[in-house]
Formats: sequence, C-alpha cells, structure tokens
Amino acid sequence: MQVSNDSPAVNYVDYFTKQFPIDLANMAALRDELAVRQGALSAAKDAVVDRERAKQELDAAKAEAAALKVDATADREAAKQELADARAKAKDLNTQAKAALAAAVDRETAVELREKAVADSEVYQIKAQAEIESQQADLKAQTAALDARVKAFQEKVAALTA
Repeated sequence: MQVSNDSPAVNYVDYFTKQFPIDLANMAALRDELAVRQGALSAAKDAVVDRERAKQELDAAKAEAAALKVDATADREAAKQELADARAKAKDLNTQAKAALAAAVDRETAVELREKAVADSEVYQIKAQAEIESQQADLKAQTAALDARVKAFQEKVAALTA
C-alpha cells in the first residue's frame, strides 16, 4: 500500500479489486503473527511473573525453613537440657535411695544386735534366776541344817547345864 503523496493518484477501483485483497491478506497474516508474538510475549511476561512469584515463594520457604531449623535447634537444646536435668535428678534420687537403704540396713542391723543382746540378756537372766533359786534352796537347806545344829547344840548345852 502506497500512502505517501509523492506518487500519482491512486485508482481506487484497481486498488480495491487488485491490491486491497492482497493487503488485507497481508494484514490478516500480520495480525495472526502479531497475535502469536503477543501471545509469546504474554507467555514470557507470565513466565517472568511466575518466576518472580516462585522466587518469592522459595525465599519465603527458605525463611520458614530457617525459622523451623532455629526452633528445632532450640527445642533440641531444651530437650538436651531436660535430659541432663532428668539424669541429674535420677542420679540424686538414686544416691538418696542408696543412702536411705544403707541407713535402713544399719537400723535393721542395730535392731537385730539389740534384739540379740536382749535375747542373750534374757537367757542370762533365766540362768541367773535358776542359779539364784538353786542357791536360795541350798541356803534354806543349809540354814535349816544350821538351825538344827544350833538347836541340837543348845539342847546339849542345856542338858549339860541342867
């Protein structure tokens, strides 16, 4: 299509019958090509937007992962501290239990020794009581024999003096 004024006047009948369909076909082809290029450009712009959105999501995911890692590290350290505290507490309780057991065993041993001493003392007292009773019986027998001898002596003295 010739649009400049430096050429002779256009014959519109020839133009519309011969050149216009060709120009129209060329414009349709250009329009289709422009649509394809515009679609490609739109797709490229969409790809750039998608890449930017993906980058932002990746950055957000990385930040969230870093925060989770920090939280996990803090939780792990807290768990380690709790475990150490629990172990120390268990060790203390174990030590206290051993001390209590040793004290109970010592008390039990002391009680057993006292019971044995009391039992030995009771046996000794029973033996001593039996010995005392035996000696009392002997003393009574000896006292009775002495009384009988004194009485017999008194009777002899009375018979001699009479």
